[in-house]
Amino acid sequence: MKPKPLFLLVLLVSLLMLACGSLPFFADETPEVESIATAENTAEPTNIPEMAPATSTTAPTSVIEASPNDTAQAATPTAIPESSSAVPEAGIMRVGPDDFPDYINPLTGLPVPNPALLDRRPIVAKIPNYPHSVRPQAGISLADHIYEYYLEWGLTRFMAVFYGNDAERFGPIRSGRVFDAHIMRMYNGIFVFNYADDRTLDYFEEIELDERYFALDQRCPPLCRDESINSYNNLFGNTSAVHDFVQTRGVADDRSDLSGNFFSSLNNLEAPVGAEVHITYSYANYAYWRYHDGSGLYVRYQGNTDNVDGNSAQYELHMDALTGQPLTASNVIILMVTHEFFHKSSDTEVFTMDLTGTGTAYVFRDNQAFEARWQRFAENQPLAILDTNGHPFPLKPGTTFFQVINTTSEVGQYDSETWYFDFARPPDPEPEEEE
Repeated sequence: MKPKPLFLLVLLVSLLMLACGSLPFFADETPEVESIATAENTAEPTNIPEMAPATSTTAPTSVIEASPNDTAQAATPTAIPESSSAVPEAGIMRVGPDDFPDYINPLTGLPVPNPALLDRRPIVAKIPNYPHSVRPQAGISLADHIYEYYLEWGLTRFMAVFYGNDAERFGPIRSGRVFDAHIMRMYNGIFVFNYADDRTLDYFEEIELDERYFALDQRCPPLCRDESINSYNNLFGNTSAVHDFVQTRGVADDRSDLSGNFFSSLNNLEAPVGAEVHITYSYANYAYWRYHDGSGLYVRYQGNTDNVDGNSAQYELHMDALTGQPLTASNVIILMVTHEFFHKSSDTEVFTMDLTGTGTAYVFRDNQAFEARWQRFAENQPLAILDTNGHPFPLKPGTTFFQVINTTSEVGQYDSETWYFDFARPPDPEPEEEE
């Protein structure tokens, strides 16, 4: 597909404005979205701060109980704007939640340098975040969306969604889980993983996902072992090669409807300060996000040691081994989702997370914290993020990082600027009776 002449003209004008240092973050609102700030993921974070100790984890000033993922509203810790549907300011552009132009990535609200990339399915890749030696992972800063969720025994993994960018190396790639089917279906994506528990593979086949995923560690490319890494965490992929390979299998690799979210300025909405967001899944996986004024992005700091005694937390910038850039996000969204055991034995834990219907969410953007709702009624579309009145929530154009936690997790604030989310495991199931 050839880029539209209008897009080429816009891109040329944008580059000239960037050279003059005069490009605004948003451009004029028009039905066709004639201009948007910058091409996707081309702006590098500037003046990212050096590593500093995390905010003190003293007793929180408030704790709220999260509601289950149903239609009930969660308790509000502080004043939250009633609606995001205010009349936009003069000169502010809005895009979505429907009818995205062909050259706009519906996952980020930004134009892409090569619109032909959007004529393919997203790639959804399973990437570990533990042990500490797997970091820095490769290619994750090029993903449009990333989900972090609880895997087992205190560990988390990422589901990285690549759509508007190619990554010549992403990974390492690890095994699939039942929850991954939700993410794959939401994006109608190509699921790249490395093996899975037999129960999980059986589940994938039962819901007829077997034609759209593959777990090839013996074919290089598209997935290759890096023999210089003396570990089983040494399988990496190439997004372009994955697309080429899928087509050889006769699987359709074409554009899907990924609309559903709304990108805009905040239109003068005000909310509590959200300067720092702490996420603790366990002693092994914990991190925090800090808002960076210079870039307007949240920067991720990852725990780099096991905090077994609760007093040994250490952090470092979460880097990308491919790009050399820190992991950043325009939006950090906490998803409160019901967790249950799918299977548990002495050596295996498999969870299900019901990412259907609607539930509580917290959105952090532009140094502010908003209570919101997530919604998913259409199986093959991404989550829609709504305000507490059911209107599309104005996400900031750019990448979004989703932190998936249980509805029973503890939520609160250490102080007026610092939020925390402490994951709560679901209760162990009753032991099965022996025959």
